[in-house]
Amino acid sequence: MLTEYKRSEEKELVEYELVFDDGANNGYAFPCDKDGNLNEDMHPAAIENYNWCMSHMDQFARANKVIKISRRYREPSQGKCSCGEIVYLTNDYMGACQCPGCGQWYNLFGQELLPPEMWEE
Repeated sequence: MLTEYKRSEEKELVEYELVFDDGANNGYAFPCDKDGNLNEDMHPAAIENYNWCMSHMDQFARANKVIKISRRYREPSQGKCSCGEIVYLTNDYMGACQCPGCGQWYNLFGQELLPPEMWEE
């Protein structure tokens, strides 16, 4: 049985983009913070595109506007294997998953299983 069991939980990922579009959702979007400050690790080509957008703002129906993008996802249950590795309880093979460290198989409740080659049909 896994130890340090953690139940699955729903999470939300929030990102922001600085948008320049023509009114028909065509245009540019640049990753930024909620205040519109661009991410510092942008590719040089993205910076060049941003500078072009800033110098051609009249071509956009919506220019220099920050939009919030929110995504919800479920993080799977997890636990610690006897070898010390974290095992994410996902349906990798017929309702079971394998420890990435030692290869032990677990069902989706964290109970140890025999390897699939030993399962009866």
